[in-house]
Amino acid sequence: MSEIKVSIIVPVYNSAKFLNRCMNSLWNQTMPHDEYEIIYVDDGSTDDSGMMCDSYEKEYCSVSVIHQKNAGPAAARNAGLKKAKGTFIAFVDPDDMVDGKYLEVPYVNAIHNNADIVIFDAVRETGEGENAKKELWNHAKYSFNSKDIREIRSMQRQILYPYMSAKASGMRFNRDIPLAAPWDKMYRRKFLIDNNLDFPEQLRVLDDMCFNFNAFGAAKNISYIPVTLYHYMVDESSITNSYREDRVQQDIKVFKYLKNSIDEMKLNKSEASRFYHALYARIIKSFAISLRLYYFNPSNPKNNKEINKELKNYISSSPYKFAFKGIRFKSLEPKLVAVTMACRVRFLWALRMMYRLEYRK
Repeated sequence: MSEIKVSIIVPVYNSAKFLNRCMNSLWNQTMPHDEYEIIYVDDGSTDDSGMMCDSYEKEYCSVSVIHQKNAGPAAARNAGLKKAKGTFIAFVDPDDMVDGKYLEVPYVNAIHNNADIVIFDAVRETGEGENAKKELWNHAKYSFNSKDIREIRSMQRQILYPYMSAKASGMRFNRDIPLAAPWDKMYRRKFLIDNNLDFPEQLRVLDDMCFNFNAFGAAKNISYIPVTLYHYMVDESSITNSYREDRVQQDIKVFKYLKNSIDEMKLNKSEASRFYHALYARIIKSFAISLRLYYFNPSNPKNNKEINKELKNYISSSPYKFAFKGIRFKSLEPKLVAVTMACRVRFLWALRMMYRLEYRK
């Protein structure tokens, strides 16, 4: 039996609609089938996803399946990590697709450069067929391999907020492209094991961002290849203003987790300031998202007076008050500058107006 070069971990929850498309792309790789494995983790699906995964396991030699009670994507990915045998780890979401060289290209790069993490590009696809809209997510213009701790720290900060002007190997990363996802990266499994890196299961949002923040913090060698290998498929019917009653509370848990991670890095004063500034930007970004998912969502049963009171309380308390006060405007995208200014002067009507103009387009 050949050495397993890459383990692909796919967390699955009620994804029956897309699983065949995803599976076909994972099976049609240029890497030989006996050199990689696909681990599906059925996270308590209530549709046909679990049965479909079982059928793949019977039909395809490289597939194995884990069934577990619903515990969220972090727990699903961790279950896959425990079972994985590959030299490298890749994460794929069940509603997405990958290019035929999704495994071969970053694997060869990782071996050649002895990289802990390899980053590559993706394309965001909305719709299907001739009318599909494609948006390239290119992280940078040129390939690089970096062992410079300052450059790696810069990338780590950009995971929190990509708009910030981080630089990698002398090349500026595209500040409009997210860097927090796990699916546009390949990780050396020994590196993850040696540094006790997994997904924080206590977090229900942004656990993947926290995982990558810690992974980049531990990495000694990171490579980037400007090759589009991942297809992030957007289902238009799923683009909604889904009400999340607990969104703010879940965000605050993330911020506390990230603050503790930064504190544990034992940075000097100047470097710590850069990281906390990136965290401030992340806090403000998440606050803006909560306007859509919670505060001003039509499903919110609270009246305007109750919402305004709650907004004032959060704006005036930690961690939001420190973020709004400490952020430098030049590091923020324009819409978040407007959100910050409105919060500083407590113009709640302005926040509501911005939500109507921007977040409900």
